[in-house]
Amino acid sequence: MMTREERVEQLQKRPKKGVFNLLWATTAGLGLGWWIYTNASLPMLAAFSFLMMTAVPLSFVTWQKTRTLLTFNEHRSYQRLIRAKGVIAIAMLWGMLGLMFGYVSGYFALPVFSGLSAMLIAGMLVVETWLDTRLLRIDHEHVADSLLGFTKRERLKQKWENE
Repeated sequence: MMTREERVEQLQKRPKKGVFNLLWATTAGLGLGWWIYTNASLPMLAAFSFLMMTAVPLSFVTWQKTRTLLTFNEHRSYQRLIRAKGVIAIAMLWGMLGLMFGYVSGYFALPVFSGLSAMLIAGMLVVETWLDTRLLRIDHEHVADSLLGFTKRERLKQKWENE
């Protein structure tokens, strides 16, 4: 079984390049093709491009992180909860960007958009906290997102102090 430090190392050394170039090219091609095909208005094109440029790469990164977390523990409940956490994170991302697209397209008014966004974010925070608590009960060496962010900041501080 891996220690928490080894897990943090493995999560931080995931590949960060390569696929993004392909995703950016695909997104640009989709956006340009969509605009040419529909001759849409500029705000709609901007919203669609923003959606594709953020949702696709972030979904890929979340999927990749989920696959890495699945290798840390072979316990069935642990893997089930990790998969659920990954699916919920991707669904929240697409849901939030869908709400933004709905607001830009005029489907939602600002108060409705704000209320739905606040409910989605609050629900996501509650579910993420609950999932991390359950995961820590199963595997005491589980790396929560807050710990991963903390170690990244600490390493950046050490790097700056050493320079």
